[in-house]
Amino acid sequence: MKPNVILIMVDQMSGDCLGINGHPDIETPNLDMMAKEGFNFTKAYSAVPSCIAARAAVITGMKQKNHGRVGYGEGVPWNYENTIASEFAKAGYHTQCVGKMHVHSERNLCGFHNVVLHNGYFKFSRGKDKSSGTQFEQCDDYLKWFKEKEGSSVDLADIGLDRNSWAARPWGYPEQSHPTNWVASESIDFLRRRDNTKPFFLKMSQTVDN
Repeated sequence: MKPNVILIMVDQMSGDCLGINGHPDIETPNLDMMAKEGFNFTKAYSAVPSCIAARAAVITGMKQKNHGRVGYGEGVPWNYENTIASEFAKAGYHTQCVGKMHVHSERNLCGFHNVVLHNGYFKFSRGKDKSSGTQFEQCDDYLKWFKEKEGSSVDLADIGLDRNSWAARPWGYPEQSHPTNWVASESIDFLRRRDNTKPFFLKMSQTVDN
């Protein structure tokens, strides 16, 4: 029987921000339990320090000089013949990604059978400072759900932690509406609905940590 695989990915999280690694303030009991029952790689490091290029390295298994990604704005399609998801699919796995992909174009599956997307509604896609841009429904499943739940006037640019900056604002909505909990809920829903005749590969990808 092939094992099921869950990859939990966060953006730019420092390795010392875990209770098990001695952080004086941060409490991570579930991650600590996983580390104690499995492996805690204290000398591991990212192939690339920045978000997009690091994600490309994880998806492709390549170094940055080989996968060629630096940022998102250059708009180069992610057309890789082999990805971690495509290799699992070839091996008979049901593959799913929930959360952040940060690839181009936004709906590029990169080998996954399905993606439930929350990319943080990037300005590059949104076109807020351009005359036209991609509609948010096309590049973000979470924001569509969030607007349906909390009202059409809500906007992620106005609340919570700002990405790639030091700005922080309170989260003024129910906890279950937060993107971190949405990723968890959608992942649990996949486990409920998946094809149980096959092993699965699930990538849970959080965005708020960025």
